[in-house]
Amino acid sequence: MITTILLLIAIFLLLYTTEKRRFFNAVVLGFLGLYILSTIISHYPLLMPNEQGILSKMGIVIILGSFPSIMFILSIATFFNSKVLLEKEGRKVRNLLLAVFGLSFFIMMIWYVFVIFTNIEHVIWHILFFYVFLVFGYTMFLYTSVMAYATLYHFTPILYEPNYIIALGSGLIGDKVPPLLASRLDEAAKQYQKYGERPYIIVSGGQGDDEKVSEAYAMKKYIVDVHQIPAQKVIMEDQSTNTEQNMAFSKKIMDKLAQGKKYRSLFVTNNFHVFRASIYANKAKLDAQGVGSKTAFYYVPNAFTREFIGLLEMYKWIHVTVFLFITLFIGLILRAYV
Repeated sequence: MITTILLLIAIFLLLYTTEKRRFFNAVVLGFLGLYILSTIISHYPLLMPNEQGILSKMGIVIILGSFPSIMFILSIATFFNSKVLLEKEGRKVRNLLLAVFGLSFFIMMIWYVFVIFTNIEHVIWHILFFYVFLVFGYTMFLYTSVMAYATLYHFTPILYEPNYIIALGSGLIGDKVPPLLASRLDEAAKQYQKYGERPYIIVSGGQGDDEKVSEAYAMKKYIVDVHQIPAQKVIMEDQSTNTEQNMAFSKKIMDKLAQGKKYRSLFVTNNFHVFRASIYANKAKLDAQGVGSKTAFYYVPNAFTREFIGLLEMYKWIHVTVFLFITLFIGLILRAYV
């Protein structure tokens, strides 16, 4: 038991110290946390069987009651957060994303109670619930693993001085910098001051169909006007339309300016976006770690959920393969029992 925990910790530390910007790191951290949690639960006195291998009544109540209780709490929390988000950010479809998750929690809770506590004899209902439970459990395992790892990555200090600071764009309102983007630029200016005003700042973002100017232009104007940073210290990258291009196109600019010399950089984005952006930086072979700017707390759960979906899409074929294996496994069970 202890040996397994130490082995998982050693594997995680090896992966983390060699390259922090990997999705696999989050999965290993998740397995480590899951193993430690299962070890603690299995040694909890009320959940340990007696000499005949029988659990106490309280242990059975804890096991059967914990799942619906957790689902109920999560559904209430997600519904409440969605309500706050709709009130503060407007009635937009994307602001309902967390409510959809809350609805799935609620449905799982009702289905669990229906299957476990109503003495349904038809085995197919139990098998179908097990199928949904496996898919749901896999998704929640990934979500909690990514959330834990993204938090760890966000609070990991940067131990080098960058030559360049990349501020990632996030959209304009006309030609104005909205609060979300302003927080990134404020953090970029803070990092610029932190390193003695030596690094160059690269503002990265192209022009959307509903934007009057490029994001890079508006971002540079904001930094120069608000933070009084010299215009010659701010470089525009105004062709990118997503985070992957932010990293790739900024790297081309830095490669050209460095003229073959080694350089290091960091990128600035909102705290909920740092981990996924770091994976794109790694894909672009960019020597850069991320710094997260502050975001209103009520906004983070919904925004992080969108980031999580984005991560699933990045590695979609792996997740599709897992889903197919689960489906095949359940198919074999159905064939055996039905």
